[in-house]
Order: sequence, then structure tokens, then C-alpha cells
Amino acid sequence: MTGHEPIIEMRMNGLSPDCVYVHVLDNTPIYYPSTHPSLSLQNGFYAEIHITPRAGLALDFRCLKGLVVHLMGNDRKRVMHVLRLIQQVEPSRVIASLPDQLIDSATMELDREAA
Repeated sequence: MTGHEPIIEMRMNGLSPDCVYVHVLDNTPIYYPSTHPSLSLQNGFYAEIHITPRAGLALDFRCLKGLVVHLMGNDRKRVMHVLRLIQQVEPSRVIASLPDQLIDSATMELDREAA
């Protein structure tokens, strides 16, 4: 998991981003200084967290508590696993985008959809 450090730092300083984009990636990307998710906020973009295929199953999303989360990815099984983990920390809203489905916690019960 990459990109969560600046969000944690903001939260520790009493701030929070408007929303966070969580990307469940199919491949491990090659980052350049301007594309690394840890620098997204510094570069004037939205906060991002990238989850690579090498990331374990025990991911810590406590930094997302009370925030709007945009979750996206192609691998349904992995995205739904991450969705369940994010739900546990009580974000204010989760909008999950899959190739064939959009899940929005504001309009549907996530527990049923995430099963």
C-alpha cells in the first residue's frame, strides 16, 4: 500500500483531504517523482492510495475514517476485499467502480453488495 502516509500526516495535524482515491492495481507501476501517490497532494491533486498485487491482505485503512473514498479496480475479488476492509473503518461514503458495476454507499447497503 502506497500513498497513505501523507493522509495520516494530515489527520495527525487535524486536517483531512476532501476525498481519497484508492486504486487496486493489476500491476506494480513504475513511479516517477510527479506520479508517486505519496506526492499527489503536494502536486495539487487528490489524495491517492495505490494497492499493488504484492500488497498483503491485512491492509490498514484507519486513515480513511469519516472520509469520502473513491475505490476503483479491475479485479472484482480484490476490489471487494478492499471494500470490506474500508467499510470496517467507517468512511463517510464509499463509491466503488468496477468494470461492470458501480457501488455507492449513499444509495445502497454495502454489506449486502460486498458479500
